[in-house]
Amino acid sequence: MAAKCKRYYWLKLKQDFFSDPRIKKLRRIAGGDTYTVILLKLMLLTVKSDGVLIYEGIENTLALELALKMDEDDKNVEATLIYMQSMNLLQELDPQTFDIPQVRELTGSESESAARVRKYRKKKELESLHCNALVTSSNETVTTEKEKEKEKELELELETDTEIESDSLFEKWLDEYSSCKKTPPAYKAMMRKKVLEGNTDARNTFLEWKRSYLEKLQKEEYERRINIYDYMQLVGMKLGDKKIERVVDIGSHLHLFFEDGTDGYNYTKKDLYAWIHQKQDKEKL
Repeated sequence: MAAKCKRYYWLKLKQDFFSDPRIKKLRRIAGGDTYTVILLKLMLLTVKSDGVLIYEGIENTLALELALKMDEDDKNVEATLIYMQSMNLLQELDPQTFDIPQVRELTGSESESAARVRKYRKKKELESLHCNALVTSSNETVTTEKEKEKEKELELELETDTEIESDSLFEKWLDEYSSCKKTPPAYKAMMRKKVLEGNTDARNTFLEWKRSYLEKLQKEEYERRINIYDYMQLVGMKLGDKKIERVVDIGSHLHLFFEDGTDGYNYTKKDLYAWIHQKQDKEKL
């Protein structure tokens, strides 16, 4: 079983966060600064789940449960939740699932190996600057083979970790798999978390979907080429010992008329398309 890939998450507040009219209004309410802190703590609480908040039923109400998790007063938490819903900062997907849409645009993350590569490069950069200040022409610093190998290993690890993250089909897969669930955003966030944390089953499910999807695209493209091909080019060509005189398109099949007066119905476009290209390839040789 593959080792879990640890990830680090952070919330990137925009420069104008406190200039947002909804935040300004919240802060002007009695106790508003406390409510603002609770709002930020809620955002941090859901940073790993793409802003999706799940009510687990540990306490009788969501406010009580969140107050317990965040060590906040339940009345303050309840007031914050009511305000957030009124300003569309919190959306109820169902009685157990809530969404804070803003979190998705403000979340940053990095895999453990990416962090190691970044720290390693920073260290080498600082060492290089330090050495350049101290070395003389008779004492130059040379990167050892061991250091080069270590950097290559880190680069390879980073490449493996980010392979799925950079896949253009990953988001499409998440959308498709979450669209058939009762709570799409929650399911989508759960699957994203599983894949990025290295869950073998989730990754294999995605890779299998990707393989099938690419096969489907390839098949569709092949059928598209067959359907738009100009089969009138068959006129004058010999099929076996017969020369084609006329072609009639009847959908997925072609009706061929030959110079000797005979004709035939059982010629599929797919087979004739393959035959034409095979013939053309032989002529090139």
